[in-house]
Amino acid sequence: IVFIIYRKFNAKPNATIIPLTIIALTPYLVLGDNTVFSTIIERIISSCFILLLTLLFCIALNTFNKKGLKFKYAPHEKIILATILVAFGVGLSNFTSPLVFKAISFFLILTVSYLYKAGTCSFFSACLGIAFSVYYQNVVFLSVFIAWSIASSLIMPLSRHLSSVAIIAVDILVNALFSVYPAYSVLDVISGAIGSLCFSFIPTSIFKSLKEKLYAFREKQLSRQSINRNRTLLSNRLFQLSNVFSEMSYAFEAFEKGVISNEKAKDVICNKICLDVCEKCQNHNKCLTNDLKNELLKLTAVGLAKGKVSIIDLPKKIGQGCIRPNEIIFPLNKLLAEYRSSLIEKQNIANGRKILAEETEGISMVLRTLALESGTLLKYQSRLERLLTDELMKNGISVSELLIYGEEDNLSIGLIITMKEIPLETVIQVISKSLGRNMCLVEKVDISEDKIYFHFKKSADYDAVFGISHSTKLGSNSSGDTHSVARLKEDKFLIALSDGMGSGEWAKKTSSTSLSLIEGFYKAGIKGELVLSTVNKLLAINTEDNFTALDVAVVDLTNATADFIKYGTPYGFIIGEEGIRIIEGNTLPLGILTELKPAICKAQLSDGDMIIFLTDGISDAFGSSGEVIEFLKTVPAKNPQTLTDEILKKALAISNGTPKDDMTALAVRIYKRDKSA
Repeated sequence: IVFIIYRKFNAKPNATIIPLTIIALTPYLVLGDNTVFSTIIERIISSCFILLLTLLFCIALNTFNKKGLKFKYAPHEKIILATILVAFGVGLSNFTSPLVFKAISFFLILTVSYLYKAGTCSFFSACLGIAFSVYYQNVVFLSVFIAWSIASSLIMPLSRHLSSVAIIAVDILVNALFSVYPAYSVLDVISGAIGSLCFSFIPTSIFKSLKEKLYAFREKQLSRQSINRNRTLLSNRLFQLSNVFSEMSYAFEAFEKGVISNEKAKDVICNKICLDVCEKCQNHNKCLTNDLKNELLKLTAVGLAKGKVSIIDLPKKIGQGCIRPNEIIFPLNKLLAEYRSSLIEKQNIANGRKILAEETEGISMVLRTLALESGTLLKYQSRLERLLTDELMKNGISVSELLIYGEEDNLSIGLIITMKEIPLETVIQVISKSLGRNMCLVEKVDISEDKIYFHFKKSADYDAVFGISHSTKLGSNSSGDTHSVARLKEDKFLIALSDGMGSGEWAKKTSSTSLSLIEGFYKAGIKGELVLSTVNKLLAINTEDNFTALDVAVVDLTNATADFIKYGTPYGFIIGEEGIRIIEGNTLPLGILTELKPAICKAQLSDGDMIIFLTDGISDAFGSSGEVIEFLKTVPAKNPQTLTDEILKKALAISNGTPKDDMTALAVRIYKRDKSA
């Protein structure tokens, strides 16, 4: 009552409680108790004990008022609370009946078992058991109460209602075996059943809500907040780096040096010829009179157009008036060659600057994308973590730590399992069933001998299988056809088929280098348009004839879409239930021109569709795309490897078994994952 008064006036209990309690006990000290005779000494001892309990009770209530059910209690606070709990139990049993205390104990033990871990429930039950032991003067009841808590904690994860029945059964069984109660009767069973029924009749939603609040408060947040803080810092740094590379790209483009124009070059070359040849000729003044310099400008213009000049290119006036035409032609051709070489060199430098500008901009875009991704704060799924941990434990999987973060398709699971033999398929099935979506393993790391880290993410709805068949040109030591099948992300992959010019080592080098660059750029996250533009320029700036025909497809396994990019390749094909679709492409191969746009198209795929890429060695053997289509209609499109083998076999048969060029067929079959797997 005193504590309630303090709370009413928002005051903290202090030392004034002692005199107030003494004043309240004064009538008892003076007059005694009319129901039980006691001496003054006994009344003083009782009053001191009551005073001590009052102080402890106030301390306990004050502590509970501050910390409630959420905060962790210090050891001395636990002792005080336990003492008050024991005193409450003894007092309630004396004031009412031990049957009432038993009913309340059943309810409280079940509630604590549902909300807290087994250790907390056992400690709480022990305190209640001490109170019962004091009342009956029999310490065995301490074991009885602990037995109740063990039964409740073991069965609670399966069903709270079954746990209510289990605690009653344990009480009956313990008494049947050890005859603990002085006089066990139906009333003892009924009192326990009343407490259990009260627990069972309270809606589960109320207990779940309370449990969620307690979990949310007790949950360790420091590591999670640290992760998000580090992600934010990383995002800011990536944005800064992105801006640096963006400025570098601008600098490469802004400070590009211009190339001398043909008109200016014509004047410079003509003046050089006049200075080195004409001024040393005895007819120099005569030529000036006849205005032969304009004729020399015309000859220089012809040379710039053709690359060099000869006797037949001499204008009529020079041919008739010049006495040293050969001495003009030779230095003129030399100057034209130097100009052309300088022009090529400057063009290559300009292309190199463009490549650097594009690549630095590409790096800037990648860093910007990473900054946006890392800057998104992770949303943790604490409720799902507890649900999944319980399900894994039920299936015999020993979980040490578990972390779930992200939402919807970006949901990720980090899991540490402490087992020597881990049933991975069972783990994946339990995770997929608990989360209601197909999950797949993306990373596995051995931490110690019996502790392994797993990382799971949502698996794509589709998957793919591949087939490749090839034959080298007769007489060639290696094929100029190369292919690539690379996973870009968990739900996206790239397939590419490159046909280098000709056959042999040089063609192979050109083809494989192109594919390596493309694959590396795509994996780095650079956009496809920039990737192909850069590779094209790299091939074009070489003086050698480096060019390659290229087929690229980027397939998204989430929605079964494919982006096709073609450079100078034969038709591609998509075989599906609706028939055969042609993937068209009418562009030059990579590396012929510095500025070259590819043929790009997008296609929606379906379960069972087959993508086919062919090099010109096979398409030329068939003669036309119509012939290829007619043949594909006769071959079952189920197994991609079987299909490519049949295509190559037919092409070789048409060529009488002698491949006139490198031949390669690449096939990919898209299929839908089994959701029950």
